[in-house]
Amino acid sequence: MGEIKKRRLGRTGLMVTELGLGTLDTGLVPEGMETIKLAAELGINFIDTGRIYEGSEYFIGQVIKERGEKGFYITSKTTKRAFDGAQYDVQRSLSFLGIDKIELYQLHDVAPDSWEEVMGAEGALTGLKEAKEFGLIDHIGISSHHLETLEKAIKCGEFEAVELEYSAYYQETEELIALARKNDVGIIVMRPLGGSGRVSSLKTQMRDSERPLLLSPAMLLRYVLSNPDISVAIPGMRYPSRVTENVELALTYQTLTDSEKREYEEEAAGLF
Repeated sequence: MGEIKKRRLGRTGLMVTELGLGTLDTGLVPEGMETIKLAAELGINFIDTGRIYEGSEYFIGQVIKERGEKGFYITSKTTKRAFDGAQYDVQRSLSFLGIDKIELYQLHDVAPDSWEEVMGAEGALTGLKEAKEFGLIDHIGISSHHLETLEKAIKCGEFEAVELEYSAYYQETEELIALARKNDVGIIVMRPLGGSGRVSSLKTQMRDSERPLLLSPAMLLRYVLSNPDISVAIPGMRYPSRVTENVELALTYQTLTDSEKREYEEEAAGLF
């Protein structure tokens, strides 16, 4: 088996596999630990978790303990908006993961009405900066579902990576992704397959459609990986079978042409 292509995560300098592992739901199923272990065994070197992802940090920590080494980069996230809360979450993440340092720690799902608070002198960003000074984290990032917040985050110079939504169903962030590349900010793509609801619906439509569809879960991942400006896509994977399928695509896909990309977007718009 070949190796998954690596891309630079902005000015963090981390060389991450373009296919990462999203673990929002991984901690909710008994197979979750096997999913994480298989991802590491197959060469995925970037795992995304968060303090509010039930069971996720614990499972990752258990996998690290079993392996006797980490062998991959971790990003976790805090939903806290104040200095003390962010620092507390860093310590809790380290405890559950069973490690001394986390490569990337992010402010989680920051909305426009929280921006001033997290960026203030007593805000969560200041807490993460101090955690970085203490050697508990290496880099600081931010995730958001709001274009306004993402643009500010990319331009302000405080964040080395941003996590945002992007897929054949949702291209509103495409200009921001290019802007981030220009500003040397790493781009982590959440929901590259459009989210679990769309994936389930797509599978139903694939089964019931009278004509073959261009789109499939694999082709949705291909769409995102065809964008040279992203750093890593993190589809959520509960089960080992999803890891195998996604790694196979990452090892074999060919970059979409512009015309193919438009065709994928048109079909996605027609399906939902």
